[in-house]
Formats: sequence, C-alpha cells, structure tokens
Amino acid sequence: MRGRLLPGSVLNRHGGSVLSRRQQLRVPVSQRDTVLAFLDAYRQPAIGLEPRPVSLTPSTLALTAFASRVPAGFPSPADDYLDDTLDLNEALIIKGHEAATFVLQVKGWSMIQAGIFDGDRIVVDRALTPVQGDVVVAVLNNDLTIKRLGMVGGDLALIPENPHFKPIVLKDGDTLEVWGVVTNCLRSFRR
Repeated sequence: MRGRLLPGSVLNRHGGSVLSRRQQLRVPVSQRDTVLAFLDAYRQPAIGLEPRPVSLTPSTLALTAFASRVPAGFPSPADDYLDDTLDLNEALIIKGHEAATFVLQVKGWSMIQAGIFDGDRIVVDRALTPVQGDVVVAVLNNDLTIKRLGMVGGDLALIPENPHFKPIVLKDGDTLEVWGVVTNCLRSFRR
C-alpha cells in the first residue's frame, strides 16, 4: 500500500494518504438508478446562479375556481357552484414584490418533509425579510442551498427537512447570503 493513492482516498495536509472507510450497501435493483442519482446529487457542489425575476406577462391567466374544497379523505358529493377565477400571478406573487420574485428548480432531497421534492419549482421572494423558521434560498460559502433558517444550540443554522441530512451550523469565517424566502412550491404530476 505504500507509495500509491487508493481510489476513494484523499491526501491529508501533510501529503499522506488517508483511507476512507467503505461499506457495501445492497439496494433493490428497481431502486438502483434512484439511489445512484441521489448519491450523484449529494456529491455535486451547488451551482452559483444569479437569481432572475419571474417573467410576468401583462395579461392574466384566469383559471376556474370552485367554492368547495376537495376532501383528501373520504369522497363527498361534487359541488357545481362556481366561486371565482384564480389568477396565478396573484396567487403566487405578493403584490408589489413582482420584481423581487423569482423561480428556481429544486435539485435534491433535503427538504422532503417540508413538501419540497427533487424537480419541484419554488417561488422565492427577495423582498421579504427572512425570519427564524422560514424556508430560504441561501448561498453558504459559495454553495447554493435551500434550507429552513433556524438556531441550533444558540447558533444560526440552515436546517434540512430530511432526517438523513444534518443541520449546517454556521461557524466563524462562514459567509451566508440569503437570496430570499420561499413562498410557494410548484409540482407537476403530469407533463
């Protein structure tokens, strides 16, 4: 083993090889691609992009909105009563914040317990002041991430909503820039 660097090992700051521990993991063949995609995404550094405002069109798209709510439990008789129309611009963007609002596509699984999944699109408002408990898009040490803003042991932290990810507690020397507060999440069930 002397004199060569094994695959998966790294050099320490003194130039010596540090072996990384490995463990074989068995996954169902049907889940292989999903697990590999997850691991690949986990290893990829975030891409530093500048946010761009949502492109707004002067016309509104009016969707039909019914007065009744749809039960997610037991079915109930359908209600034909038409309540109003729904303007997606009004529903997704806070009035007066149009120029400060942008949309990003989520990559990764760190926010699944907040209902934000890989491939979802999030609406982010830069005009809102982030407060503890908000889901934010932030740049931490040049890496873009989406996490919940919070405190861990009295220190500011970016907290994932997935038990497989650990909170990122800010340390001296870390640079954090909050791009904005996540206000909505859009998910497509069929394209």
